[in-house]
Amino acid sequence: MRRLAATLLALTCSVRGVRSAHAQGHPAQSSFPMPGQAASQLPAPTPNPPGAGWRNSTVLGLSSGLGSPYGLLGAFVGFFPFQHLQLEVGGGYSTSFGPAVSALGRVGFNPGDSSFLALGIGLSTNFTDYQYLENCEAPGNGLLSSRCAPPGAPRLAEGSANPIWLNVEASEDVRLGRSVGGRIAAGAGFLLNPGGFPAALGCASEGLGQTPCEVGASRSRDEITWLLHVRIDLYAVIVQGDP
Repeated sequence: MRRLAATLLALTCSVRGVRSAHAQGHPAQSSFPMPGQAASQLPAPTPNPPGAGWRNSTVLGLSSGLGSPYGLLGAFVGFFPFQHLQLEVGGGYSTSFGPAVSALGRVGFNPGDSSFLALGIGLSTNFTDYQYLENCEAPGNGLLSSRCAPPGAPRLAEGSANPIWLNVEASEDVRLGRSVGGRIAAGAGFLLNPGGFPAALGCASEGLGQTPCEVGASRSRDEITWLLHVRIDLYAVIVQGDP
């Protein structure tokens, strides 16, 4: 009996030791996990997609517009040295004042992932060859009148000039991905050197927008010469910027 009792006691202690070791290897999980445990079970946040990368990017594009600093058809290159600043130079073909060259700076207000709303200011010039009747008044039907000052045959004004325009505009850039973008811009240009064109009392033709003759007519009336412009640009991002 004593041996049997000792054997049962040894088996009981052995079973208890195995259960204790099993409990230490697999601790019981609480029905109410701690905050740290719950946070570790949450899915990792999805990273935001890369933005347009305005800063340090360079673009090369084509432009088309009416009264534009880049002319009727032109090209430009732009650089974003900072997230909120764009510098741009370009030029193109213009009908009224000849080939145009322009430099422009823009300050952006919301350079987001795919848009850039900005105000710009810059200077442009043209290489103009003009020819019109000086000191003559023309009626509204486009035919030259005989009323000239001084009386006599109209005097032909011809020559070359480089009108300098101060341009201000508002624009909106849209990036179609990281490699292609577009822009729409509207603004006004103010002539800084109207003295480059001889005075005229009137012009033989009334065209769309300003002409060298109309500049001469505005000068004779001491009026400020200015014109509105609207432009559409398409460009490729040739140097990717920082997102």
